[in-house]
Amino acid sequence: MHRLVVSQNAPRAFRTIFDALKESLPQGVTRHIVIEPGQYRMDAVRYWGTAHISAAAGPGTVVIDSTGEYDLRVEGNVTLEGLTLRNWHETGAALQVMGGTCRAERSEFISTSNRTISVWNGSELHVRGCTVRDGGIVLADSRGTIEDTEVTGPAMCGVALHTGSKVTLRRVRISDAGEHGIWVNTGASPQIEDCEITDPKAGGILVQKRSDVVIRGGAIRRSGQNALTVSDNSKALIERLEVERSGLVAIAAVESANVTATGVRIRGGGDNGIAVDKRATGSFSNCEVVEVASYGLIVLGGATGTFRGGALTACGYGAAVSTKGTLTMDGTPVTGNGKGVLVDPDTDLNLLNCTITGSRGAGLVISRGSRVNLEGTSSHDNGSADVTDLVIKPKDGQAQVPAEAPAEPPAKAPAPQPAAGPKDVDALLAELNSMIGLQQVKQEIGKLVKFLRVAEQRRAAGLPEGPAMGRHMVFSGSPGTGKTTVARLYGRLLAALGAVPDGHFTEVSRGDLVGKVLGETTQKTTAVFRNAIGGVLFIDEAYTLSRRFGSGTDFGQEAIDTLVKLMEDHRDEVVLVFAGYSAEMRDFMSANPGLQSRISRTIEFEDYAPAELTSIVRLLAEQYGFQIDPPFEEALLGHFQSARRDEHFGNGREARRIFEAALQQQALRLADLDAPSASDLSLLVAADLDGIVEGGLGIRHGDARDPGQLQSIMDRLDGMVGLAEVKERIHDLLAVIAANRRRRQAGLPADPMPGHLVFSGPPGTGKTTVARLYGELLAALGVLARGQVVEASRGDLVGRHVGHTAVQTTQVFERARGGVLFIDEAYTLVRPGGGGHDFGQEAIDTLVKLMEDHRDEVIVIAAGYTEEMDGFLAANPGLDSRFSTTIAFPAYSPDELLAILTALTESSGFVLQDGAAEAIRAHLVAAAETYAQGNGREVRKLFETLKTAHARRMARLERSKLEPTLDDLRLILPQDVAGL
Repeated sequence: MHRLVVSQNAPRAFRTIFDALKESLPQGVTRHIVIEPGQYRMDAVRYWGTAHISAAAGPGTVVIDSTGEYDLRVEGNVTLEGLTLRNWHETGAALQVMGGTCRAERSEFISTSNRTISVWNGSELHVRGCTVRDGGIVLADSRGTIEDTEVTGPAMCGVALHTGSKVTLRRVRISDAGEHGIWVNTGASPQIEDCEITDPKAGGILVQKRSDVVIRGGAIRRSGQNALTVSDNSKALIERLEVERSGLVAIAAVESANVTATGVRIRGGGDNGIAVDKRATGSFSNCEVVEVASYGLIVLGGATGTFRGGALTACGYGAAVSTKGTLTMDGTPVTGNGKGVLVDPDTDLNLLNCTITGSRGAGLVISRGSRVNLEGTSSHDNGSADVTDLVIKPKDGQAQVPAEAPAEPPAKAPAPQPAAGPKDVDALLAELNSMIGLQQVKQEIGKLVKFLRVAEQRRAAGLPEGPAMGRHMVFSGSPGTGKTTVARLYGRLLAALGAVPDGHFTEVSRGDLVGKVLGETTQKTTAVFRNAIGGVLFIDEAYTLSRRFGSGTDFGQEAIDTLVKLMEDHRDEVVLVFAGYSAEMRDFMSANPGLQSRISRTIEFEDYAPAELTSIVRLLAEQYGFQIDPPFEEALLGHFQSARRDEHFGNGREARRIFEAALQQQALRLADLDAPSASDLSLLVAADLDGIVEGGLGIRHGDARDPGQLQSIMDRLDGMVGLAEVKERIHDLLAVIAANRRRRQAGLPADPMPGHLVFSGPPGTGKTTVARLYGELLAALGVLARGQVVEASRGDLVGRHVGHTAVQTTQVFERARGGVLFIDEAYTLVRPGGGGHDFGQEAIDTLVKLMEDHRDEVIVIAAGYTEEMDGFLAANPGLDSRFSTTIAFPAYSPDELLAILTALTESSGFVLQDGAAEAIRAHLVAAAETYAQGNGREVRKLFETLKTAHARRMARLERSKLEPTLDDLRLILPQDVAGL
């Protein structure tokens, strides 16, 4: 193997990797390219030969940047070790492999596109111990292994396998995928072993188009949609998989797929646990489903499901079979669900040796026309009797009546309700009228009650009732205006008047009604509607049913159409209340022509007036045994009078939030008193609103809140190693704040707020730490309300489609109100070349507007490399004017790095022996360029290396039967440094 050195400054070394790759070598000699530490820029490099390319100083020391279509295309046989490849082309890849073989170890790959590593055309890829960022790994017609690797924040899929690819994924961790964690497509056949997928925006694993996947161990957590979907005649063998909090279905087998699963554990989820649909086949052994919102297990659409052992626990429904499905359950406990097992007409169910118990409703609900076989199965201790009075037809065609069925079927009509007394209705009306504000609401509800009372009197007198008055309503208005509370009270009023059987209240939103496949929405909506019969169905944010989310098919309209039909079929059995923002609800009403004819009226819930919000806080205080001081009430009223009333204002929720925050502030105020009196404990004073409402989240004009705390924070800043110029600039900023305060007290004009800052410099120089201290300082000075530091990067601000970025950036900014927003590597919001489908510019433009709208509430600190930050400030004409000061963070000197290391060792209970300290300093001087790139971060890695060497020495002592002394355990010796 012939060694070729690439360095930016070493004599006789190659200056670029391209030069080293094109160097002529004798036939048959393998090329070993060793790259010295540094950041290298290069054009796209395509290589046909055999080479081993490695970082001389190990992982993280060599960064290779390219703006071409790829950094490196491998068409031969190449090994990469310890490198960082970054690609800034909007559709490029850091690594491409086309017809060759590539092995990558302990390397990092970053791109701005959705493909960071792209492999095709019969290639092989073997990745171990690597990190892949921003884009994913895509293989087509290829094979290989990916193990002990992290894929973080891919724009689309974390790993995509196409066209017959055969790949083993072992201990791969995929987080925050923009779409699916793993996509298996077009005949691919991967082995997925002990992999972990967290927070994918869409599915965890999607298997399509005759693919064949084996999944052993691992976990899928918090998927936005289905955790695992197997479809299109694909097969899946699953063992020991854990699924937590799937957004929709945990495991879905659809469209003639075949799934065999053993030992799967499913906990939590927004929809079903296991769904077998559309002629699919599913076999599940010893699987557990716990706490999913809808069905623990459902088989439908002509599919066949078998469930042996395991358990279905604490779900909305334990199990169900529908639409010509066939389900066999053997030895399965169905425990503590909303209802146990539901059977629709024209379906087959075999319950063998199962136990159904602890359901809040019926254990068994079996519809006429189903074919049910019960053997060794019991249903007991459920909330209501089993609905098994219908004739059950087993597969042999012989009629059968279950042993638990009553001799006489119960009457279909509901039991007569006792007549409502005037006192019941009057008491409920008094409760409504006692609510603060809501005058129009009270008037409209009062009109309806009078109409229903007169109708009842006409019935009692034997007169015709007249035309039925529609009872369905729209409640429109802002959040926190009492819509849900009034809807609950409305249901009780209707029950008291005999207009509905029992007045129970069911609250749902879009997620409870809308499915993700054709037909599922109708089924979900119908099930929710049936549960609400006899009472009020309250649909919050109903307008979301008429919106389209993203691309492709959306089934919100299907839910609306289903509801319209059900409202007609059951018009005397259930009352619907649709709630949402006023403007959006007007659009919702036009989504189906039948809505307007079935909904009798819209009641507008107006925002609470400032005095009403103040009264809500006063009422809350009285309910919990508190009194409020007049200055407290005055400050509160002033806050509500000046509060920003946008669509996010919480009205009553905001009043409750302030009350609860004031209680916490009171507790902090009284905690230092030895024995506060009863009156102290029950009185809320103006000081308890400190930092909550006074001056909003913006500037406070008083003195420093706690001079002792202020000095303590200053001591921590001054105690940091190095950064003399940084400390001086921070001291100058604080002096300006103090001078402004004195000018204000003297009645002179003064700037209202210190400006936003740029922290420029290499990584590891303390930028984040100083930002946190600066936030604490401003809070201690009374300049910021809270002083929290919210750290964000490109991934926290930039969305994946038009309009998403503005929302995402605003949400992050809102969390920072009253404190500091620290944007690390802010320059990544400005991608080289611009254009394309990158929304970094949208994030910058949104930030500029927010910084103007909330200029007295948030300090923004943008951090990054010095040169790149100049480009960031030029991205929007308003940025440069809003960032008043740039503070440069220089690289640490070797002596400063040694001081940082010494502090780390001492805080961890170690001591550097003099000889060791001298050896480390020599090492820091020799590798100064490497440490200038990483600074404090490199020192922390160095400390971990020293601890490992020390532990290795202790292990040798123990193997030699020597007991380590106290000095042995705490001293780091020169021999521990020798391996650096």
